[in-house]
Amino acid sequence: MRRGSVLRFVEVKEKRGSRFGDPLEMITAEKQRRLRRAAEAWLGARPDLARLRVGFDVIAVREGRVSRVPEAF
Repeated sequence: MRRGSVLRFVEVKEKRGSRFGDPLEMITAEKQRRLRRAAEAWLGARPDLARLRVGFDVIAVREGRVSRVPEAF
């Protein structure tokens, strides 16, 4: 998602119940590493975006309710 000079990579996780934990628990250190590497590769192919401020947000969907964690990692 881009707004002006800010580019956000957004990971969306949904759980339909609490039986298997919270959606935010799915964003492990390994998942964060992979997302960063993917973002670096994507940005590397788009030098015109090099001046943008980049960050990572997480959207958690719990039983139909949406919450956003800005600057999640």
